[in-house]
Amino acid sequence: MVCRINIIYVLVNLVHNLKPSTMKKMLIIFAIILSPTLYAQTFKLYQTENIHNQLKLNLKTGEVYQIQSDGQKLLVRAATTPENEIPRRYILKKTKNMWTYILLDKFTGKLWQCQYSVKGPEYRSSWVINSFDLSSSESSKFPIQPMTSMFQFYLINEESGDMWKFQWSTKGEDYRWIERF
Repeated sequence: MVCRINIIYVLVNLVHNLKPSTMKKMLIIFAIILSPTLYAQTFKLYQTENIHNQLKLNLKTGEVYQIQSDGQKLLVRAATTPENEIPRRYILKKTKNMWTYILLDKFTGKLWQCQYSVKGPEYRSSWVINSFDLSSSESSKFPIQPMTSMFQFYLINEESGDMWKFQWSTKGEDYRWIERF
C-alpha cells in the first residue's frame, strides 16, 4: 500500500512539473497510440435479463457464446465469417423475449435469431432470418429498429434508404421471414 502511494506521489509530481507544451505532446502521443486499440475491439459482452448469464459476441466473426456465472461457456452461434478482419461488423439486438437476441451483420443485412437457455443445449441455438446479401459495399450501413409487435423489426440501409420488415419466431422457420418494405 505504501509503495502504491509513493508511485502515485511521484507521478503527480512528474506531471505537475512538466511544461504545458511537453504535456500536450505527451497527450497527443498517448492518443495516437491508444486510438487504434480502442477501435479494434473484438468482443462485446451483453448482460441478459437472467443475472447469471451474459452473451459474448465476437464483433468480427459473429460467433456468440453464452457465458454463465459458474464459468461455463456454451456456443449459441458458430462464426459466420471466421476469416473476417473488419472490426465491429456484428451486433446483437435485444428483443422483448429475455431469451432471444437478433444477430445482425451490419455490412450485408444478414440476420439470425439467437436464443440462449438455462434448460439445456436443445433450447440454445440460432436460426437464419435473412441469408441474402442486401448490399455489396464494404461499410457498416444496416441498423434495426423495433416495430410495435415484439416479433417484428425494421432493417434499414442507411446508404440507399431501402427498408425491409422482418420477423423472428419461436414457432419455426415458417414464422421467420423478411420482406422489402
